[in-house]
Amino acid sequence: MPESLTARVRERPEPRTGGALGAALFSALMFGAFLRLPLLLPFALLAPFPLLVVRLRHGVVPAVLATLSAAALLGSLVGGGPGVRYLMLVAPLLLVGESMARGRGMLRGCGWAFAVLALLVSTFLLFANDEMRALALASLEHSRSPEFLEGMRASVPPEQVDAFVEQAATAYEAMLVVYPAVYIIGVAIVVLLNASLLRLYLRRRDPGWLDAGEFEGVRWPFVLAVAFVALGLAVLSPLLRPAAYNGLLIVAFFFGLQGLAVVCFYAQRLAAPPLLRAAVLVLVLINPWAPQILALIGLFDIWFDFRKWAEPPEARA
Repeated sequence: MPESLTARVRERPEPRTGGALGAALFSALMFGAFLRLPLLLPFALLAPFPLLVVRLRHGVVPAVLATLSAAALLGSLVGGGPGVRYLMLVAPLLLVGESMARGRGMLRGCGWAFAVLALLVSTFLLFANDEMRALALASLEHSRSPEFLEGMRASVPPEQVDAFVEQAATAYEAMLVVYPAVYIIGVAIVVLLNASLLRLYLRRRDPGWLDAGEFEGVRWPFVLAVAFVALGLAVLSPLLRPAAYNGLLIVAFFFGLQGLAVVCFYAQRLAAPPLLRAAVLVLVLINPWAPQILALIGLFDIWFDFRKWAEPPEARA
């Protein structure tokens, strides 16, 4: 797309926009709903999205003012703690919009946002480890409680209850070891969810902001494969084993992202309508073995570069 045309597309005013104040109220409502009803956690995780749109449509000052207004509203209604937690979630995600506004792409902004959120989570794990561990284990402890199991026995066959108890015990023991990695992966998923929603929004409303194929070209450096092997060897040491398991889980997650990028790369090249290409991706993701398959694709892609086989041959001089 020519530069002049791209500039005109990016400067096009947003139709029917509610403005920065409306975005702030909507974002605060999404986060506040989770405080009243924990089942609405997905809405809280997507609370940064309206403010990302404000950053791109109206600039950095309205986005900052909208973020502070939403945090102040939450603080006045439900307390200062939730307002601070809201700021800790939303402020780093605004780096995605900032990176795009400066012409550095969505992918780099996602990296900045993940780095800040991972640093915040690591700080809490260092100085409030007991509270973070208790929070990570809360749902698993509830599923192992006598009250919950009694309710299951009233409506589920005994053999299924016994199988569930065994699975819950295994998950609990695993979470006791890898909960730090689960937090790190969790913040990465939050960044990806908001970036994906922003990408879908801009593809429909203003595609001039997007760089085609930015995510589909993700490829981690070879050092990540070296780290994977080193962490696998560290598992053999009882002293290093807990840290090695956490490191392996995080590295495997990033390999899974590279594997997903490979799948998206080929899905985009299918001679099919967009809805069918999206259905292919959904079918891949709902597969029970999807995490393992995508991680293996990402790992072997470092050596074999699967995407090069779909590139057209270079024209000979």
